[in-house]
Amino acid sequence: MTPEPAPRPGSKGATDAAAAVSREQVRREFGLYTAAELAGRLNFGGTENARAKNLTGKAPVLALTDGGGVLYPGFQFDEKRARILPAVKDIIRLGRSAGWRDEDLVSWFFRANPLLDGKRPVDLREDEERVLPAAEKDLAASRGEQEVQPR
Repeated sequence: MTPEPAPRPGSKGATDAAAAVSREQVRREFGLYTAAELAGRLNFGGTENARAKNLTGKAPVLALTDGGGVLYPGFQFDEKRARILPAVKDIIRLGRSAGWRDEDLVSWFFRANPLLDGKRPVDLREDEERVLPAAEKDLAASRGEQEVQPR
């Protein structure tokens, strides 16, 4: 029997507890950083504006608003290589094309997923062969399609 895709956060099939991942949980496990903090961690030089552009201009990144500011969840980055993780980058593109907000995508990463044997996508984010097909199925299910293809 094939497991059902995980429901979209905020949808009828998702519970409030599953849909709303606490920012504190994200902060505690992986950090939430301003552009300047993250640029420092990723060794981007230059002015604060140049560092922010370097961060957001290279690839889609997840960003959460916080009291008028923007915070970037740390789980999406490979700090050693100063880049966004390839699978995360692909999932962000897929999610945005399916109409998911960044908050929805962060919640998806942190919820146990039946397509991943109950594991959280965030814990498998470096395993593209496992996490991408799960994301494609979940995102397609949220749009009522058969499958979402990466670009």
